[in-house]
Amino acid sequence: MSLLLMWTMYAVLGVAMTSAAFIWAVRTRQFSSEQAARRVPIEAPALVDEEPATGTPWHALVVPVILVAMGAAVIVMCAVRVYVK
Repeated sequence: MSLLLMWTMYAVLGVAMTSAAFIWAVRTRQFSSEQAARRVPIEAPALVDEEPATGTPWHALVVPVILVAMGAAVIVMCAVRVYVK
């Protein structure tokens, strides 16, 4: 029964992490400029006369950091389950 519970929790956490990443991407408008993103590999940006990049605001990094932490927790949970009996 515990193996079934572990895989169920793994699936639930996977769906939650994927949903959180998708919601974050939609809210930060990651999918808003598909036409421009389509040409990025083809057109090299002009490096002369570019403005210096401003840093990413801290609140834009909260969701990815939480997702990484949840992924690490799942890995640790599986490792503990395998090695501690």
